[in-house]
Amino acid sequence: MSGDETPPSGWGHAGAARRAEDRERLDATFDLMTAVLNGTRLPDMLTLLAAHARAMTRVPLAFIAMPAEDPDTLRIDVAIGAGSDRIRGLTVRRGRSMLGRAFSSRRALSARIVADQTLSALPAGPILILPLETGEATRGVLAVLGRPGAQPFSPVMARQMLLFADMSARLIELSEAHRAGVSPDPADRAHVVRALRPPWSTQA
Repeated sequence: MSGDETPPSGWGHAGAARRAEDRERLDATFDLMTAVLNGTRLPDMLTLLAAHARAMTRVPLAFIAMPAEDPDTLRIDVAIGAGSDRIRGLTVRRGRSMLGRAFSSRRALSARIVADQTLSALPAGPILILPLETGEATRGVLAVLGRPGAQPFSPVMARQMLLFADMSARLIELSEAHRAGVSPDPADRAHVVRALRPPWSTQA
């Protein structure tokens, strides 16, 4: 048995915890979908996204970096929580930061903040960085920062946040298309609808 496996005696509790986390993620996604349908502006959508990410992971700080005017940089336009004033407006180079690596590779990155000098203004806690990517393009990155001395994010939490980031990226696209009066890709709508199906439901 590996260290990541759960012993049989923990299955019931783990299953209940997983269902609760699934519900929390789906509730957050429904909230973002409602914002899309209400025509919420992109800056407000991103703020709502960061707030939900912070609540789901129960961390002091969540922030979002988006491509800046310079194509080689990302700018942190949205930050929610402790220390947000330190990094809001910060611009980092894609090739010299963890944010840039997650953006370019389209892969989640888990590390400690001390590993990245571009974010040295933040406490040395565990950080989880998730690309906001739709499969066709990466819109930005979402990051959540834990308290100093906290354990790294668990694989279960990382998976939940990956699913949330994936849906959030598609909802951002739907929001922009909705406000622009452009008919969104039906495949994206179908993907969102399938993902919002409760994972504990059974197929007929």
